[in-house]
This record gives sequence, C-alpha cells and structure tokens, in this order.
Amino acid sequence: MRAKDQIFQAAVLGTAAFKNGVKCTPCLDNQLMSMLAGRQIGETPKGEAKSVKLMKVWTENWTLANLAA
Repeated sequence: MRAKDQIFQAAVLGTAAFKNGVKCTPCLDNQLMSMLAGRQIGETPKGEAKSVKLMKVWTENWTLANLAA
C-alpha cells in the first residue's frame, strides 16, 4: 500500500476507533497494528509511511472525532 493510502487508512481507523469506544491508544487498534506488522523499530519499507506518522494520524483523528462528539 502506498504511503498516501496508509495515512488515509490510519485516519479512518482513528475515527472509527473513537466511535467504537476504543481508548486513544493506537496499539489497541488491531487493524492499525496489522499495517505495521513485520517492521523493526525505525524501519520504513520503501514507498510506505513511517510507523510514527501512522500512529500520529490515528491519534489526531481519534481526537478530532472526540472533540466533534
């Protein structure tokens, strides 16, 4: 999956997590964590988004959904 698509998916997952009652903790989202499966710390496969970027986007969108509610 391309970096842009991964970032969009992380945003969607963060919003969905809030709506599903998941705490604001990205590691509790199994779908997000499956996107990071097999990566070592600091490792980003070519063409993919950094792990920390995906977690930040997830958290930002969880927070935005919380504020909107």
